[in-house]
Amino acid sequence: MCQIRVSIALPLEGHFDTSRSTLPSSTRITTLALVVYGPLAVAALVWAWLAAGRFAWSFETPWLTVPYGARLALSLALGLALALAVVGMTPGLIERARWARALHAELKEIITPLSSIEITWLALLSGFAEELFFRGAMQPVLGLLITSVIFGAVHVGPKRVFLAWTAWAFVMGFLFGLIFELTGVLWGPVLAHVWINQRNMTFIRRH
Repeated sequence: MCQIRVSIALPLEGHFDTSRSTLPSSTRITTLALVVYGPLAVAALVWAWLAAGRFAWSFETPWLTVPYGARLALSLALGLALALAVVGMTPGLIERARWARALHAELKEIITPLSSIEITWLALLSGFAEELFFRGAMQPVLGLLITSVIFGAVHVGPKRVFLAWTAWAFVMGFLFGLIFELTGVLWGPVLAHVWINQRNMTFIRRH
């Protein structure tokens, strides 16, 4: 989901073709939560606690050493700024770049069958669970760059056009990771991830 209006993140939206599913909408959403994002979030919490006895949504050695309140405010501000920038640049990128238009067309086939409520739930679930796992649990162990590479690698597709999605996910994962590395607070990256997913999937479905 974001590519250019796709998330960035293991958007199962990109791998779960709802147009071919016979399950009711509410059942599809529940299945996604239980099968993918629920366990992913739990795995992140367990990994962070067993590895370092900490909560996955924060860590104690950020680049900034100011009080938590200031770091929280900065994390949210940077997350919001990043989300607004990415969402704002998407229409122009799709208009001007051939690869972006091709990716948009492929993603539209997947996202069009989803309702606005389904898109919002998927954005919330994927944004929260993926940030908790990749940034919150994985990044303090493997580092910013390796985590970003893995994050990009899990965003794959069946056609060559989806390579742009993989590259985009790497870049976005790196930016989310920078905010977390700087502030030690995960809520800014979560805000950005959810916002970008929701707005970009909505854009894809409507255009």
